[in-house]
Amino acid sequence: MFELDVKERNIVVTGGSSGIGLAICQAFLQKGANVSNWDIHQTDEVKQLLAEYPSSYQYLEVDVIEESSILKAVGNTWGTVDVLINNAGIISKSLLENICVEGWNRIYDINVRGTMLVTKNLLRKLKVSGRGRVINLSSMTAKIGLETYSLYSSTKAAVSNLTKVWALELAKDGITVNALCPGWADTAMKGKLVQGIAGIHDITNEEAEELILGHVPQKRFIQTGEIAFCCLFLASTLAQGISGQELFIDTGLTNMFKPGVHVANR
Repeated sequence: MFELDVKERNIVVTGGSSGIGLAICQAFLQKGANVSNWDIHQTDEVKQLLAEYPSSYQYLEVDVIEESSILKAVGNTWGTVDVLINNAGIISKSLLENICVEGWNRIYDINVRGTMLVTKNLLRKLKVSGRGRVINLSSMTAKIGLETYSLYSSTKAAVSNLTKVWALELAKDGITVNALCPGWADTAMKGKLVQGIAGIHDITNEEAEELILGHVPQKRFIQTGEIAFCCLFLASTLAQGISGQELFIDTGLTNMFKPGVHVANR
């Protein structure tokens, strides 16, 4: 019988206090894994998980762009890490003519440099595991271009390409590296993006949602639990032969993308 065998494995999730990251933490905890959430925010949901899973869940305040913060967390995490899920990231939108250097540096620092720093500094513990997994949260925007989101989409394209290179470099250590590329996910961030579309087109939020779903084959938003399940699969022995891949969880959107919706997702 095939099972998602992640029980008692040690999992590190960056940006695990809300949205997709929170759903990932919850999914692994429910399957009996040990989870360390590295985030700068301790939300009410985090406090609830600490109370519910006192022996298998920990929260560490970590800023992924500060290597000293990462090194401190590495020292406070288990001797072996079986799975690293790089989820921490931010989104930004701007026309080319309005991009500022500060904004450019910030999103690249968090989305790209942060992913690299965390992976680099946990590499020794992933190698000790002998069955290490790295799962990077990319985006459908790594494949398709969306107006005003050149900053965000280019960082996610970088994450996707790092995934492919690291998969080759770490294969000899038994570590697989893959990327998840969500489409429109039903998170708190979605509300901000809907407002952005509404502003661009001078329509209501409800009309903006209808406009978005008009471009989505399944006419629905992705649930965070669907993304978490894909993490469970890639972390399991069932996915031992999968590495260097981008898995698009987007209800088929990138296969039939039509221009006109000018925001990204995640």
